[in-house]
Amino acid sequence: MSSKKLLVTKANGQIVTFSEAKVANSMRRTGVDKKTIEEILRTIRPKFKSKMHTKEIYRLVNQELEKRKPWAAARFTLREAIVKMGPAGYNFEKYVAAILDAYGYKAETPEELQGACITHEVDVMAEKDGRTIFIEAKFRHDFRATIGIKDTMSTWTRFLDLVDGSKVDLCPHFDEAWLVTNARFTDQSLKFGHCKNMMMIGWNHPKERSFANMVDLDSLYPITIIGQLTKVELEKFAQADLMLCREIEGSTAESLHEKTGITIKRLDVILPLCEQVIKGDDA
Repeated sequence: MSSKKLLVTKANGQIVTFSEAKVANSMRRTGVDKKTIEEILRTIRPKFKSKMHTKEIYRLVNQELEKRKPWAAARFTLREAIVKMGPAGYNFEKYVAAILDAYGYKAETPEELQGACITHEVDVMAEKDGRTIFIEAKFRHDFRATIGIKDTMSTWTRFLDLVDGSKVDLCPHFDEAWLVTNARFTDQSLKFGHCKNMMMIGWNHPKERSFANMVDLDSLYPITIIGQLTKVELEKFAQADLMLCREIEGSTAESLHEKTGITIKRLDVILPLCEQVIKGDDA
């Protein structure tokens, strides 16, 4: 069946015209080469069926990536890996702070700050170039969920209360308000945020520095991206406060065994996998 006229069913049940370009872009995000992308599309086209679920198409893509470039297959499942962070015992706020640290910010998770009117739970506070940023980190277990206008307006209101609080020395001064999420923003949410000059970072927004791009550009992949890890192993990494593949890259199995209690035999398997995810074909 020609992919140009193929109708597919999205996760929300909506039936739309299939875009092969979107599938190609999702593979390109992993850093895989053009030739491999074309080979995979050529392989899966005969398997397309009218109104098939997009989830099934992406499953076919992932299977083909696994055969050719296992590291790219892992990167391809970044959204699912981020969703797995919560159940594994990882804190999304700390993940956001770790990403910002890698980009030259001094980030921390202060928990509570006193505003002019009330006390606020602050997810992340970051500093760079003399500016201090208030950051709301919105985690969604269902990456198909959206961040609506109420979330954005609430973030802005909390920011304003903290700005007023800083004027009477109740909390640090904030110059900017950011909203960071692993989900998507509604149109109204983006319209309000941009009107207030908020930095809105979502899964695919803004195009030049989306959440996914920030992770990919500096290989800030969570350990949950290694699909072979068991639930117990993920919990042991979380208890040892090891969240990113890059945090264990270059470690010895013996040193990680002391920190996590995971067997050296298993770590001899896990360590190369993390290195491959980080470095790709250069591993």
